[in-house]
Amino acid sequence: MLASSHLIAESVRAPRVLVVEDHPIYLEGLSITLASLHPDTELVCVSSATAAQDYLARDPHLDLVVLDLGIPEGGGLSVLQYLNEQNLFIPAVVLSASEEHGDIQRSMNAGASGFICKSSSSQEILAAVRLVLSGERTLPSFYQEHDKSDSSGSFPLVTPRQKEVLQLVCEGLPNKRICLQLGLSEHTVKTHMKALFALLKVHNRTECMRVALEWRLVD
Repeated sequence: MLASSHLIAESVRAPRVLVVEDHPIYLEGLSITLASLHPDTELVCVSSATAAQDYLARDPHLDLVVLDLGIPEGGGLSVLQYLNEQNLFIPAVVLSASEEHGDIQRSMNAGASGFICKSSSSQEILAAVRLVLSGERTLPSFYQEHDKSDSSGSFPLVTPRQKEVLQLVCEGLPNKRICLQLGLSEHTVKTHMKALFALLKVHNRTECMRVALEWRLVD
């Protein structure tokens, strides 16, 4: 995973990042950290879930959303839910003072691409964000250790919409039938499939079904 983190640094295009944080002092430091992603990084900062959703409705052309769980007017999970409902395929990272496993799992279940603790150093935050921008996922090391020792067979990183697509794949439906069943475009279904293949580390539908059943991702 670390090897891929250099890709953003080499990219010629500066990332556009929406930051949702209501603590001015922390936001100031975070903005300085994120600005170092690229000389021309564009940061848009808002302080509530409502403001974030309003901005996303006007301008969804972003590379990343960074948000706190405890933001006013709905909390960070409501922003993740909005991204999922609107089929906005924008990576989102939760940056929170919480280190509770339940908060991490709820964030990932809601569609986050990563969870970063606010106790992390600026360099740790920067490295984690670069991983997400390069297509990886990031979790606190203590949670990864916990997750590996968890024998429940759960896999918390699949979004609700991805799970719906995966369920229909495991029922043997082709993409066109999945489109009709879920009311999605073929492009959107293909995008979900690509994300699922990457997430489950598989290369075809047969492998996808096998891993889904192994991890008990479908009913």
